[in-house]
Amino acid sequence: MRSVLFLLIILATGTNSYCQQEWSLQKCINKAFENNIQIKQSELGLGLAHADKKQAIGAVLPSVNASATHGYNFGQTIDPFTNTFATSRIQSNRFAASTNLTLFNGFQTYNSIKQSEVNVEARKADIEAMQNDVVLNVSSAYLGVLFNQEFVNIAQSTLNATQQQVDRVQKLVDAGQLPAGNLSDIQAQLAADQATLIGSQNNLDLAYLSLSQLILLTDEENRAFTIQSPSPAQLEETSLAPNAEGAVSHALGNFPQMTSARLGVESAELGLNIAKGGVSPRLTASYSYGTGYSGANMIPVGTPQEIIVPVGFDPDTDELITATQDIYTDFQTKPFGDQLKQNTNSSLFFSLNIPIFNGWFTSTNIQRAEINLKNAAYNQENAKLLLEQDVRRAYADAVASQKNFDAAETAYNASVTAHDYAQVRFEEGVINFVDYNSAKVRMDNAQAEMLRNKYDYLFKVKIIEFYQGKVLTLR
Repeated sequence: MRSVLFLLIILATGTNSYCQQEWSLQKCINKAFENNIQIKQSELGLGLAHADKKQAIGAVLPSVNASATHGYNFGQTIDPFTNTFATSRIQSNRFAASTNLTLFNGFQTYNSIKQSEVNVEARKADIEAMQNDVVLNVSSAYLGVLFNQEFVNIAQSTLNATQQQVDRVQKLVDAGQLPAGNLSDIQAQLAADQATLIGSQNNLDLAYLSLSQLILLTDEENRAFTIQSPSPAQLEETSLAPNAEGAVSHALGNFPQMTSARLGVESAELGLNIAKGGVSPRLTASYSYGTGYSGANMIPVGTPQEIIVPVGFDPDTDELITATQDIYTDFQTKPFGDQLKQNTNSSLFFSLNIPIFNGWFTSTNIQRAEINLKNAAYNQENAKLLLEQDVRRAYADAVASQKNFDAAETAYNASVTAHDYAQVRFEEGVINFVDYNSAKVRMDNAQAEMLRNKYDYLFKVKIIEFYQGKVLTLR
């Protein structure tokens, strides 16, 4: 599954906007994706996984470091650059560069790279799973607004019908054809209908508030926030699949929580391989290059003095043999640049480290990795069981909701017939207003129940379609 599957595509496409400020379900979902804190945190987790991957790849590359020192020595010491004793204060400098490369470490570096790649994909799946949750929550809140909007429409229609009855009864009372008590009864009903409309409007405002808080609208966006309503034809297109098997199969094969669980097992397997690599020998290579400067490195200056020094005796004549030697009395420190050129040194080393005993550190790491692998396998199995249970429960709820909707629709149709008959008898004066109002209340209640079951059925069918993957990505 490329990315998040979105619920209620029928509602998301919507109808033509009635005004510029109307929000479709798609727009609400997009806004939630931009603002949802849990999604942002999941994206941060993906960023950390990418950083871990970069670090794992970097472990294959050689490390390169440079160093420089500057210091003074007081007292007797052996100068490292002249190999002579120095007793005065000596300035010294050291410059070096070194590199280190791991040639073999039991494939730990390779497995770490593979594990980091798996973890990146797992974090992507976590983001998709979080997006799926947001889609479901936003869709539910969106339907809540539509549901309460319908109740407002019913309450307004009921109020209008009652007002018409008030006007009719008022004329009949004024004409002396009905007693004034009939007018009082219907005026009381008008007040009750007004209160119902106010309550329905308040519920609609609360539903809008819940949706706007879920998608984190700004104050400016809230002031012009209205949603797009689907056309009646779109609502009638809703149908339930004959069984849950298709939804179960698709969900188990494509949903991000299953992908994340599977990748968790792969990551744990690679973690075990990394831990086992700790028992292998470790071969590294290192190279360094450096130079330095010493204030004790002196060179003669000026014109030397010639002196005669004895060098031995002639074995034949036993005469003293002398030689001429140049003696310098003036010295100066060898120039900084010359010393840096002449004092260079480099080294190349190969190091083999064979682990024998390290306080059971490696063995306990292997043990932990084995436990993590078993736990990841249990998590994968549990994710499969939970997802299958969710799909089958959702399908059972949808079937029950369909039956409830059919029954509520039948009851509503019957209540409409009873109301129409009662209205005719009331207008003919056969029954009083109390009897008529009872029929009207039953019809209103049946309509409200049918409406509630209609949207409940619609939402649950769309959940099944969500599990089937019969929706489009809107981002």
